[in-house]
Amino acid sequence: MTTIHATGTSELHLRAERATVSARVSVTSRARSESIAAATRLHNWAVQRAEQLRASGDATWHAADPISTWTNKSYAAGSKKTVVIEYTTSSRVRIKLSNLALVGEFVAELAEAGLSTDVSWALTEASRRECERRARKAAVDEARAVAEDYAEALGERIGTVVSISDSSSGGIQPQARFASARASDAGAAEVTVAEITVSASVAGRYETA
Repeated sequence: MTTIHATGTSELHLRAERATVSARVSVTSRARSESIAAATRLHNWAVQRAEQLRASGDATWHAADPISTWTNKSYAAGSKKTVVIEYTTSSRVRIKLSNLALVGEFVAELAEAGLSTDVSWALTEASRRECERRARKAAVDEARAVAEDYAEALGERIGTVVSISDSSSGGIQPQARFASARASDAGAAEVTVAEITVSASVAGRYETA
């Protein structure tokens, strides 16, 4: 009887199904009230747009963080004594889009309004769970196949699976490979949809018969 150790890995590559747009508000003014008022207007407008997108079925979720204000102190240009006090008010609104064709158009709309943005990509929860199951099963199959190759090379065969352990380090990662997705408005920037990689890795211990 021989003990054989083998590992198996599996990767699935899928087009992202959701895009979460993070819109950041930041307004700086020498008047605290003006900073807060302008930032609040932008914040509320972004929330209203998120609600409209959810009502139309183009978004599935949104969240609005509370606004915060802090003070910046600096010296006036050319002076080491004159202190300039400015107030910065910021917030963040996140919107999860299910209609990925709108990503470019929506990001451009937010930018034109004065918000900075970034986009993260993901699968739906149902797709993620299903893909993780498929990847785990494929990784186990590969580990078994590797062990059988070693056993065959020794003139033996696998008799018992002693243990299988999960050695995955990641799971789901957006990759630099993309699938095309045009914005609905011909005037909006074309964007690409990230490809999500779902991976699994296992380590198996086997005994030959």
